[in-house]
Amino acid sequence: MELSSSRVSFRSVRFAVLGCVAVVSFFLAIQLLSASLQTLSSVVRPVLTRQMDPLSYVGMSWLSAYVLLNGSIVAAIALSLFSADLITVLELFLLVSGSRLGAPGIILLIGALEFLRAPSYSLPEAMRLGTLTFLVNVTIYAPATVIGTAVIRVTERSAWARDVPIDGRAGGVGLFEPLTTAMIDQLGAAPSALVAMLVLVGSFHLLDTLLNRVSVDWLREQVFVFLQHRWLSLGLGFAVTAVTTSVAFSMGVIVPIYNRGYIRRDEIVPYVMGASLGTLTDTLLVALILESGAGIAIVLLLFGAAAVSTIAALSVYDAYYAFLEEVQNALLENNRTFAVFVAMLVAVPFALVVVPG
Repeated sequence: MELSSSRVSFRSVRFAVLGCVAVVSFFLAIQLLSASLQTLSSVVRPVLTRQMDPLSYVGMSWLSAYVLLNGSIVAAIALSLFSADLITVLELFLLVSGSRLGAPGIILLIGALEFLRAPSYSLPEAMRLGTLTFLVNVTIYAPATVIGTAVIRVTERSAWARDVPIDGRAGGVGLFEPLTTAMIDQLGAAPSALVAMLVLVGSFHLLDTLLNRVSVDWLREQVFVFLQHRWLSLGLGFAVTAVTTSVAFSMGVIVPIYNRGYIRRDEIVPYVMGASLGTLTDTLLVALILESGAGIAIVLLLFGAAAVSTIAALSVYDAYYAFLEEVQNALLENNRTFAVFVAMLVAVPFALVVVPG
């Protein structure tokens, strides 16, 4: 009994230590990346200020979210570029919104891995939650992008002033400044930026790895019963994603039970919508770490626009769900159609990048 108890205690301590490492690494990476980009501004600015169609920024962040398997990392890099005064307010908004469109890539991958582990159903069926998540994200963030872009274009530039700092020293963020300065002095700005991005990616993946080891039996048995209630389902999806800062966890935890038919599609859609909104909470945290008032305002603008889209969809939920069901059924009816859909997931953002507007 004592041996078993000591093992549990060791696992708990190990989990807590690694969790702290992930959080500290995240904070350090954000500040190091921002400071490095500020130092490199004279080199990076000519690359970023060349004439580009606004939709190119959406396509770039969309594809980048696929590559990094995490839209939050892309949004964090975009905020770092903005903090270094290398991109405009509109470009920041489009980069963050595009990262949301690419976020379901990890859910599609989880479905594919589930198929490899238990190939009792076809690949399209195994990836149907990822497909549904993508459709929900598009219906929320496509109109939100249009709304937010219109708001930015019609407001005065002074409304998005950069000189409205948020004092983050009270939260201990300033403690990293001597370390980031020393690293840039010793390594140089460019290597420091590379190290920062590697640490940022590592911190997100470490957190996801830790969350994947958490027992979710209680969550599945006691909490997911609330998915039967539309607004509670929305709130649950938002809360789980906001607390864990990991859509891979909040969505990945329900992939097996959804694929096995324990949750109906009409029950899961509001949860997916809530999780989609919850993914912006870690982006808001990055803006707070960078002490960027304008960055916070942009994230809140996207959140507000996405919330409007979500509430509008839930207000006409029967029609909205019928539309999603019709589209998803069409995509999953045969392997050829599904293959075209998967190809379009890459072709559309790529076209936004390479095709001039």
